[in-house]
Amino acid sequence: MSDAWPAICTLLFLGLLLVLIIRYQLNAFAALLVVSIGLGLGAGLTPLVVLDTISRGVGDIMRGVAIILALGAMLGRILDATGAAEVIARTLVKAFGPARASLAILLAAYLIGIPVLFNVGFLVLIPIMWRLQRETGQSLLHFVLPLCFSLGVTHSLVPPHPGIVGAVKSLAGDNSGRVMVETIIFGALMGVPLALFGWLGPGRWWARRQFVEVPPHLSAPRSPAEPTGNAARPLPSFLSCVAIVTMPLFLSILGFALELQKEHLPGWMLAPLAHREFIAGWPPLHIAAPLAWLQFLGHPTMALLVPTGLAFLWLGIGRGMSRGQLAKIAGDALQDVGGVLFLFGAAGGFMQVIQATGAGQYIAERFRDLPLSPVLVCYLVSVLMRIALGSATASILTASAILKRFAEDMPGQETLLVLAVANGVTFMTQPADSGFWMVKEYCNLSVHDVMIRFNSCRILMSLLGLALLLTAEWLLRS
Repeated sequence: MSDAWPAICTLLFLGLLLVLIIRYQLNAFAALLVVSIGLGLGAGLTPLVVLDTISRGVGDIMRGVAIILALGAMLGRILDATGAAEVIARTLVKAFGPARASLAILLAAYLIGIPVLFNVGFLVLIPIMWRLQRETGQSLLHFVLPLCFSLGVTHSLVPPHPGIVGAVKSLAGDNSGRVMVETIIFGALMGVPLALFGWLGPGRWWARRQFVEVPPHLSAPRSPAEPTGNAARPLPSFLSCVAIVTMPLFLSILGFALELQKEHLPGWMLAPLAHREFIAGWPPLHIAAPLAWLQFLGHPTMALLVPTGLAFLWLGIGRGMSRGQLAKIAGDALQDVGGVLFLFGAAGGFMQVIQATGAGQYIAERFRDLPLSPVLVCYLVSVLMRIALGSATASILTASAILKRFAEDMPGQETLLVLAVANGVTFMTQPADSGFWMVKEYCNLSVHDVMIRFNSCRILMSLLGLALLLTAEWLLRS
């Protein structure tokens, strides 16, 4: 019973968290903080350890998302303020028609989401979803659900996202190179039917029954007397807008592709360009190798910083906006994400306390010993990690660490097991996940909407993925 107590506490305090937010409408940041402290104390951690654990969790999540969240918000704001989001929205509606614009979003978000983190892709594209809602008058759900489903699937199933990359390294061992390539191919292919099913099935059913408008506190609609940019100037071209939006995709792909092919690159790409003293008495000049610079540009921070800077120069200054206007846009963007960032931090603290109690590992180990299909075991362990920890990346990494010895006894099935773990974390989202609050705030939904309706869609998508993997396992055995 003592070993199971942290797991029992986790379930009890998750329920308390939902009651505090939904029933008593307590501020989500305060509720997460209170529940994190209560869980830590209830599970047996000492008071000072509880506070230190929460602080480390907040710091870890802030370190991982703060810069990306800020840059994504600024890029989203400049796209909205200069009319770039409007250009893309109108072009999509015109090309596909209002009834099929959601499919265009599904495809675009899927391609962008392969190399780009969920938070980044979401922040870059959400202004376009807001503009489409205003242009068409349809429920915002018609546009944000395809966006969330595509980005969520690719974030979990397709490298170079950190969670599944870690799963490959943990579960594949010496075969990591082969398994990585197979995971990229089969993960990308597997995600397509999941995203399509999620939107065309339960997603569209929900969107037709609930009307949701753009959140007014994040993006107030402009009146005709207050046009974006300069009224005397035409809106930017569609190609220039798409180039800015897709630049994070191409930079990230470049960085990851070079990392995969590092062993096969010519020597000149690996050697420093300069490392010598040009002036006596001065420090030697060091210029890194071309590969290092290209990987630098492909890092998520730079992959977002470069297009953000170009958007301010190209779409802003290049079209007549003043430095004061651009400074206000950047400042407003940071204010927009301030509250969301605090929620992210509180969710990170909650997740860290769950990890420190050992609740998730206890539950996973109980399932690992059951006489079930290897794919089903990996899936169930991953689902439990997602329920317990919240974060998709943390859940994949933790589940992979638990299943490492299990996978060593299954040679030749590494890719299936990796995808089973990755698919398991698509099962749902919960308040310990930063993405939960992003979907709630930016999509103008309630906690009940995300917990029940949004998660219902995610669960059905995840079960479809499990069915595909079990079918593949059966075919390999027969």
